Amino acid sequence: MIYRKLRKLEEQKRDIQSLIIAAYQSGADPEVVMIRVSDLIWDIDILDREIEEEKIFLGFKWGLALFLFASASFIIYGLINQL
Repeated sequence: MIYRKLRKLEEQKRDIQSLIIAAYQSGADPEVVMIRVSDLIWDIDILDREIEEEKIFLGFKWGLALFLFASASFIIYGLINQL
C-alpha cells in the first residue's frame, strides 16, 4: 500500500521505455523518430525525478513512524515505572 505510487511510477517508466523501443523499430522518418524519442526521454527524466522524490518521502515516512513508535514506547515505559 505504501509503495503503490512508487510502483505506478516505475510502471509508467517501463511503458515509456517500450514506446522508445517501438519508435526506433518503426519505419518512420528518422527525424520524426528522434523528435518523438526526445520527448519520451524528457518524460523519463521527469519520472526519474518523481521516483527519487517518492523514495526520499518513503524514507521520511518510515523514519517518522520509527520515531513516533520509539517516543510512545518511552512514554509508556516511563508511565509504567511510575506506578
